[in-house]
Amino acid sequence: MTTATLTRTSAQRRDFGALSGVLYVLFFVASLVIAGALGPSGAVTPYSSDAEVQAYRLKDPAALEDLFRVLGLLQGLSALALLAFVPWLTAFVRGHGSQARADAVRALATVAGALLLLSASTSWVLAQVGSTAELSTYRAISDLSFITGAGPAIAALGLAIFLVAATGRASRALPGWVAWSGMVVGVASVLSMSSLVAQGGSVLIPVGRFLGFVWFAVVSVRAWGRGPGGTSTR
Repeated sequence: MTTATLTRTSAQRRDFGALSGVLYVLFFVASLVIAGALGPSGAVTPYSSDAEVQAYRLKDPAALEDLFRVLGLLQGLSALALLAFVPWLTAFVRGHGSQARADAVRALATVAGALLLLSASTSWVLAQVGSTAELSTYRAISDLSFITGAGPAIAALGLAIFLVAATGRASRALPGWVAWSGMVVGVASVLSMSSLVAQGGSVLIPVGRFLGFVWFAVVSVRAWGRGPGGTSTR
């Protein structure tokens, strides 16, 4: 195998790693779309009353179990794709910023991916316990699934996005609009942690998540299209 072939192969692998950012988005969005089709009507949150939660889980137990299995699968794949994208984010920040900042991005994005994977796993557990578990047990598992996949995960990933975007802005390795939008997404994502103490803070969860999806898709596609360097101000 020639040196040129090895170089092309290495570049292709790095390009595939960059596209994992798109897969992270696609798998998660697919889980939401399919959940809307499979799940019972309505929704509950950790702020719902016991009566509301009980009525929801008994409305159509079989459909709810199918829903949780699909969520566990697709959001688990989404988490793995995010973890696969971490090395690209880390390399980008190391190349255009500093090693210390790259280490912070690696840690934050890995924590976010691990929390999302835990959330997906607890969705599978909910499918197993179904409507037969005590309400208190069901709520505890449901709340764990929510909290690991919501505020803390979004905030950790938001901080990573902020650091990547700030590095891209300072080095001009990202277009201005991508850098500034990433910093805004990062701030909104961190503020979603307020959902832990106030129900009103929950509105920031979809803001940080879905704006973050758009940002990830843009950065991932740019990285794939431009090769290992993956960036420019144009």
